[in-house]
Amino acid sequence: MKRLSGKIILVDDHHFEKDFLKMALEELSIHVDLEFFSNAESALDFLRQTRENIFLIISDMNMPGLNGLDFKRTIDGDKALRIKSVPFIFSSSGATKRQLEEAYDYRLQGYFIKPQDVKDMAKQLELIINYWIVSIRPDTEELGDQKSVYKL
Repeated sequence: MKRLSGKIILVDDHHFEKDFLKMALEELSIHVDLEFFSNAESALDFLRQTRENIFLIISDMNMPGLNGLDFKRTIDGDKALRIKSVPFIFSSSGATKRQLEEAYDYRLQGYFIKPQDVKDMAKQLELIINYWIVSIRPDTEELGDQKSVYKL
């Protein structure tokens, strides 16, 4: 089975979401570097400068300043960031139909409602991580190993 490689980026204006995500990862016994940003502007600066492998970006939708949708639009509009093909999902406390339609217009890979407790967050996170572990991306070195069967 393939393993999770790279960092998870969390962008949320609520600092307690970082601890909540850490507890969910611990519940799953997943040891991964987690990079937290309280605003999208800082996350963009990091993404533009880093050479590190990013496994997944999890962003809140409703943030002051550059909101989650604008954050995703900026990534899609930046060729250097877009070509990295980093999976991008929203984890938010709610969504309107209009927000969902707009989000999926920008190649969003998922929109999830934030769970209320760590166990539910761990279950949701396990599904998301397992999906992206077995998915191949254009920036992947392992394109030749597409015949592999993965057990989850």
